[in-house]
Amino acid sequence: MTTTVCGRCKSSGAVTDFQGRQDGAVVWTILRCPTCNFSWRDSEPARAIDPAVRSADFAVDAGDLQRYPKILQQ
Repeated sequence: MTTTVCGRCKSSGAVTDFQGRQDGAVVWTILRCPTCNFSWRDSEPARAIDPAVRSADFAVDAGDLQRYPKILQQ
């Protein structure tokens, strides 16, 4: 299941960071949300990446990202 909707903040427009290939065929893709920086592999189970199934305990409000503490800074 390849989805460009973020499982954490429900933003659309995820970008492809990497694709795993076997015999020239894409077998999995790592996507990243440009809004909240959540990354996921499209071959993970729905409970980990599908916002309709993923636990709301791990959700992020994309409209209020400033409320979350920054753990790493550049």
